[in-house]
Amino acid sequence: MRYNNKSAVKFDTLAAKLYFFDDMKNETTGNRPRIALMTNHGYAGVEIPVGGAPDTGGQNFYVNSKARALEVLGMDVTIFTRGGFPFYGKDKIREGVQRMGEHIRYVYVPGGGTEFVRKEDISPALKEEALWLSDFIATEAAKAGVAPWEYYECFDTHYWDAAIIGIMLVERWQNEEAFSFFSQCLDGRLSQELERFEGENKHRYSLCREAGFHFGLMARAAFDGATTEEILFALMPEETFTEQIRASASTPQFYAMLEADCLLGQALLNHVRVDGMTLPERLRLVNRHVWTPHSLGIIKERNYWDKHVEQVRSLKFCERNSHEQMISSHAPLFCSTSPEIWSTLYAYYKQKADVIFDFPPCLDTEIFRPRSHSELTAAYAYLAEKSGLTAHQLKSAKIIFESSRMDKTKRKDLLLRAFAKVARETDDTYLFIGGGPDGNPVFKDLKKVKAAYPELEGRAFLLGFMPSYMVGELFSVPDVYVSASEMEGFGMSVSQAASAGVAVVSSDLIPFATQFASDAAVIVPAGDVDAFADAILDLLSDDAKRKELAGKLYEIAQELNWVNTSRKFIGWYRRHLRITPS
Repeated sequence: MRYNNKSAVKFDTLAAKLYFFDDMKNETTGNRPRIALMTNHGYAGVEIPVGGAPDTGGQNFYVNSKARALEVLGMDVTIFTRGGFPFYGKDKIREGVQRMGEHIRYVYVPGGGTEFVRKEDISPALKEEALWLSDFIATEAAKAGVAPWEYYECFDTHYWDAAIIGIMLVERWQNEEAFSFFSQCLDGRLSQELERFEGENKHRYSLCREAGFHFGLMARAAFDGATTEEILFALMPEETFTEQIRASASTPQFYAMLEADCLLGQALLNHVRVDGMTLPERLRLVNRHVWTPHSLGIIKERNYWDKHVEQVRSLKFCERNSHEQMISSHAPLFCSTSPEIWSTLYAYYKQKADVIFDFPPCLDTEIFRPRSHSELTAAYAYLAEKSGLTAHQLKSAKIIFESSRMDKTKRKDLLLRAFAKVARETDDTYLFIGGGPDGNPVFKDLKKVKAAYPELEGRAFLLGFMPSYMVGELFSVPDVYVSASEMEGFGMSVSQAASAGVAVVSSDLIPFATQFASDAAVIVPAGDVDAFADAILDLLSDDAKRKELAGKLYEIAQELNWVNTSRKFIGWYRRHLRITPS
């Protein structure tokens, strides 16, 4: 169906403020197929503040890496994310359009005010963002001569907050389709009734959700004075009546039941066709939403059953689980980033296996790879500057490393306590923990923990923010990578260490380790300080074992390839959404 300009949402001044029509670099490029990704919380963007910005980490690397792979495969990629507030640690506002590649752009979507909002509190911003996006996409689609829902091959949302925005967009597009369907079906008989749904009213009335109710009202008004039977036969073409319908229509109970407007309308929706399709069939075509949850509240909540109520309360599991329950009933397709998420979508949310695509976080093996000492000169110099040690000392020592955002759930404090025992029993062994900023409350607490253990003086170091250009090298430096995290959807930092050929000690709550590398990573109970210390000591004392496990992890990591998996993803969603690329 071609786009009807009369039903377009007007492009408002807020959208115009962001989108620069005189700057063609901000538009999608060429005739490539278009795909939209949305990652809504934290500091998503072309530059990701590594190891410290709140709600910013593995998901952002996932989305950016997926976008680059899709670009390699010939797609034009738009990444939508929340804007309107400053970039991390800067005065510059996140607004406008920013290029990440020749065929990849970031669009910063206003909504929710001018301050950063943590993901647990993001709900009030979502409708504002959806309304802005509706205008933005409608304007671009009108220029391309297609319906807004046709502009992108699919709308791939990440985490529950982005998915709520995706659902609201789909509903608005479906409202437009319902309005168009009724207009064509009633063929101008009911101009005054249809005027009720002009502009924003079609969304306020939730036209697609209550399509049967409104269709029943319209049909009775259009055929004023006609019986239910006469309306049915007037609107349903003869060929749509099966023998079963004829048989049921001949009974008095059938027509008595349909006296309710919503039931009459529902009967009409199931059988009346415009351009060869019923309205439900048309609405299904509009829904090109793919949800990639990254984690699920029901899984996270199980990890927190034994935690204190004060710690659990701030995570708002009840609200999150309600959102995810709703998303699972509206999104037609899903991506799982771990076997646990796949099985939960299948078993708990009752999704069919063929609508769930297995898309774990993959790896850029050009960035995260084994390196020789000579390739790590800059990394050793950086660690020497941060620690006060010499590069020569570091090269001959054993190094333990962890890097992730500065969040309580990462349990960096446990690593310090565990390393205190390691430091007492070993010489020339050092711990480096990445993440900041210095003003973060968790960072401040870590400094207190570090000061409480004299044996950590000169042995354990808090790096704060790490330069993004050096992240790959820093992952290649350590002898052992350790993560004590207690709340992970996948565990990208652990997989990155694996790709760098580094042995790993992991908590038993990190899916990459437990579900992909259970025979290669050393897995210990979350929260057990002594178990972490003993596992580190065991690997440090056995060079052969450490090398063997690192080799196994490296082989596992090489199977996670962004481009190959993205190619399969494109074929999968095109098949399910019945998209034939032009």
